Amino acid sequence: MIHLGYRDRNVHELVCHEVAARAGCYMRHGIEVEAVPGADHPEAVLSAGLGGSLVETLRGQRRWQGALVHTVHPLFWIWGRQGSPDLGDVHRLAGHPDGSIVWAFTEQLLGDLGTRTAELARETYPVGIQGDRQRLDALTSGSVDAAVIGSAFAPSALSRLGLTQQLFFGDEITFPTAGIAVDVDRISLGDPTVRAVVAAQREALVRIKDQDPIAVEAALSLLPGSSRVDAELLLRDYLAPQYGPEPDEVQDVGADALAWLSRMLSVAPAAAANFYEETT
Repeated sequence: MIHLGYRDRNVHELVCHEVAARAGCYMRHGIEVEAVPGADHPEAVLSAGLGGSLVETLRGQRRWQGALVHTVHPLFWIWGRQGSPDLGDVHRLAGHPDGSIVWAFTEQLLGDLGTRTAELARETYPVGIQGDRQRLDALTSGSVDAAVIGSAFAPSALSRLGLTQQLFFGDEITFPTAGIAVDVDRISLGDPTVRAVVAAQREALVRIKDQDPIAVEAALSLLPGSSRVDAELLLRDYLAPQYGPEPDEVQDVGADALAWLSRMLSVAPAAAANFYEETT
């Protein structure tokens, strides 16, 4: 059994794993893989969250290296209520904590719109599904004008609540955010187990792009409270078009992502110079 650590149990990070498990991809490659919360399982040598893994590598906390990138389009949105101000005029925002990759994205995107994030009345909630629920509650209660919400909720489900999608991160910024990162101090990229996990998830990516019914079931399992139609729409509109990037795209986007995040964290990029080098 090999553990795949996740940073957030949501569609973004785990849909490929769920497809690989449900479709028998792991079994065909002779492996067993269990998804576990990375914070509770520091012994896990694989991670599904590439953004957080890159942050840890740049800060010298662990030495991760990418083996597979699922998508370069971050699955996060900014949502408002009917009558909320335009994003450039937002004053109250429910967001992620300082130092998180999602807050770095948010600062960049709002800054591009002319919003000085340091001047926002900001309510900060944890990363992850529970944080998404809290950010959603803050928005629906009226305590904020807008909220940053990830793939814990299908966009169609939030639209039914009368919320308005103001920005999709994946349309505005490219960054390898989900996939498989390997702790190269504990296991090599060429280890047969790592290669088997990567091969199984590559098969899963094909099923996602083909909008296979198994991919719908996998997405639905990670969307508590949503309907099958919600999962189908998420697959059609976001996952199928944006999962499974070409290697050249990964290399180009990865180089820009490394340079950008290094600037945001004020650290030298050399610490993670090879982070995407082995991704094929």
